[in-house]
Amino acid sequence: MRITAFVRLATAATLLTLSATACSDEDETIPVEPAPTLVAPTGVTTTTTSTAVTVSWQSVTGATGYVVQRAAGTSGGTFVQVGDVVTGTTLTDNAVSAATDYRYRVGAVRSGTSGPFSGEVVARTTASPVQGPRVRRITGNITASQTWSTDSTYVLSGFIKVQNGATLTIQPGVTVVGDTTVPGSSLWILRGARINAVGTAAQPIVFTSQRAAGSRSPGDWGGLVIVGNGIINRSGTTITTEGGTAGVAENYAGGTDNNDNSGTLRYVRIEFAGFDVSNGAGQELNSLSMYAVGRGTTLEYVQTLSGLDDSFEWWGGAVDGRYLVSYESGDDHFDWTEGYVGRNQFMIALQTQRLVPRTGAGVFSSDPRGFEGDGCDPGTSGCVVTATGTSTPYSMPVFANFTMVGTGPLGGFPADGNGATLRRGTGGTFRNGLLARWRGIGLNIRDAWTDSMRVKDSLSIRGLVLAENGFNFDTTGAGNNGLGTPDKFAGSNVRTATAAAALLTSINPTSLDWRPIAGAANPLTSGAETTPAARVAGYFTAGGGWANTSYIGAVEPGAASPWYAGWTRYAIN
Repeated sequence: MRITAFVRLATAATLLTLSATACSDEDETIPVEPAPTLVAPTGVTTTTTSTAVTVSWQSVTGATGYVVQRAAGTSGGTFVQVGDVVTGTTLTDNAVSAATDYRYRVGAVRSGTSGPFSGEVVARTTASPVQGPRVRRITGNITASQTWSTDSTYVLSGFIKVQNGATLTIQPGVTVVGDTTVPGSSLWILRGARINAVGTAAQPIVFTSQRAAGSRSPGDWGGLVIVGNGIINRSGTTITTEGGTAGVAENYAGGTDNNDNSGTLRYVRIEFAGFDVSNGAGQELNSLSMYAVGRGTTLEYVQTLSGLDDSFEWWGGAVDGRYLVSYESGDDHFDWTEGYVGRNQFMIALQTQRLVPRTGAGVFSSDPRGFEGDGCDPGTSGCVVTATGTSTPYSMPVFANFTMVGTGPLGGFPADGNGATLRRGTGGTFRNGLLARWRGIGLNIRDAWTDSMRVKDSLSIRGLVLAENGFNFDTTGAGNNGLGTPDKFAGSNVRTATAAAALLTSINPTSLDWRPIAGAANPLTSGAETTPAARVAGYFTAGGGWANTSYIGAVEPGAASPWYAGWTRYAIN
């Protein structure tokens, strides 16, 4: 709009003339420059918090105000005006959500006339500030499906049991602790129930002690127990789990489905667990107890740390596992019995000392081992192991690519602390493993029933390295029956080495690095044996099947990112 103004001007000289001479006025018309055309604002920027977006821009010549508009998302959507017309060059938008994308544009206005809008600027609000987690106390059985979320820490108080038909889902990064004031507080996944505990390498799910770091002990809480519908080789209508007082133990007899699914454990740590209700008489809760668990269950990237009894123990069933870590076990690192036929690959075990258990939680074993494998325990009902007959189905697990390092000649550690004790008629397939620094016998065939499985190729051991054990073979030592002598493994690629520290990058607990030292002189870098395909058919097909490696042990030499890195921890208290 163009505006023309008429004004009467009088200079001082004219006024004097008018005063003196009384001459008449002289009118004069002078045009005024038009207002500049409005242009789009430039220099539009945003700053964000979780609850607000502040928009700033450069001023536009001739503008009397500005309109700010917002649209949701990074594209599309309808722009709406934010607040009233503002006269400055900033506006703060408080009507936003955390961790959300928005687009903003700014237009200049003057006396009801609007100029063009600026280009769009995308702004993303930040996530909500992290609040301290809520503490939720779990005191009763879980009868319906539920989810434990990352905004809370969960306290198990007593024997918590997920009942048939219910699924417990645990989100990544959740911490679950056992109530240290209620002995044996533990989590049980019963037959017909499922656990869906899927963490990530960056956010593992952690089951641990309620006590602060530095004050924790083995046996601070009970552990994790899973009961499935898989097959066992003990007969009877009632066979109860260990570690439970009257009314607590569960019946796991009569399972018929080795493909049963009890859920998923992935990127999970289980720390300072275990409970011995029998004071050394063999009735214990372990870090992870698996009774008749079927192969439909997924078990991978699981660590146990500083437990009171066994780290991983299987009673029958067929669950497969991979990427399993056990640091500082009160008893055996990997223990099986009663017809277990699962397949496991990539395992690490480390024992440096005997920890002091929590007072009242129980006592440590007198024969802690790396592997302890049984066909069946003849001391239990419904189990047969004799010269003429052994309970079937046989225990026939597969263990491959394992690195298991013990204490060496540590004083106070039992003389029967063997790398692998195979007994009571177990069979199995063992491939490409290191058994090192066990004070007792590296490879111990405990009895004639088990040796008979070796003779008929139901116990196959190939591609092992034995290093720095008290005795590498059954030549002497506690429990030696002279069955696992070197001649039994001639032609089986079972080799010996002198010092474990010369094989692995670091077995120092403060800087653990399980990668084999490079070089042709290291027996771990070559000489691996292939696992018979029939024994691992169908293994973890959904996430990558069985891997026949060129190396021996749990970790690939020179691996840029070892599979245990980031989500595992080492601690003794």
